[in-house]
Amino acid sequence: MIRSVTNARVKDVVRLRQQPAYRRESGSFCVERPRELRRALDAAFDLAEIFVCPPLIDDPTLIERAAVGGAPVTEVTEPVLNKMSYRDQLSGFVAVLKARISAPADVTLEPPALVVVAGGVEKPGNIGAILRSADAAGASAVCLDAPDADVFNPNAVRASTGAVFSTTIVCDTPEALVAWLRTNAIHIAAAAPDAQRDYASVDLRRPCAIVLGAEDVGLGQFWHNAADVTLRVPMRGAVDSLNVSVTAALLLFEAVRQRADHRSS
Repeated sequence: MIRSVTNARVKDVVRLRQQPAYRRESGSFCVERPRELRRALDAAFDLAEIFVCPPLIDDPTLIERAAVGGAPVTEVTEPVLNKMSYRDQLSGFVAVLKARISAPADVTLEPPALVVVAGGVEKPGNIGAILRSADAAGASAVCLDAPDADVFNPNAVRASTGAVFSTTIVCDTPEALVAWLRTNAIHIAAAAPDAQRDYASVDLRRPCAIVLGAEDVGLGQFWHNAADVTLRVPMRGAVDSLNVSVTAALLLFEAVRQRADHRSS
């Protein structure tokens, strides 16, 4: 049992929780909610180690299931678990998992593909919420146009409600992503406030990639130039835009609606 908060393994978990660069370097990240761990196991993510405080465990069967794969299970005291944890409300464990991010060449898109591209989106909460919407809409993949995107930031994992485990995540440069989309004959539809066409008038039934820009700077010029069509969500009030994750959900489910209507007609 680990009893000291200065233990080297405790410090290592704290670094994973706090430092994006260390998460990237190690290819690891932490989860500490039962739903997150359950969905990670459902998706066959590799579990490196799990730290548990038995008196705080609500579902011992989940820990037993996690241990079946052979990952070390280490008992810790409550103060140690508190030191490791991102959340104030402890769940009785912190699990260390290996990240899973795909390169474009490793992903096969089955028709009719529906892809989301987050262009320059960096806020972990927005990334997680986009993943959640993509999973709900049955999207083929979520792409981030930064090879070092911090997809497994604790806030991103939490905001995704576990969709970070069930969604194919692709990270690469904008140029590599466009080349991959073109190779797969994916129509690129980019959301931009200055677009001439409303989103409902754009045909999203074909294999397509919905591209979204960061909230502070909007869609970058590269994606403007790469787009086959730009579309906008009309604003009826004083604000000029929606949160990027809300826009993602709106456009994804517009694509779902159009495809369902097409199948039933």
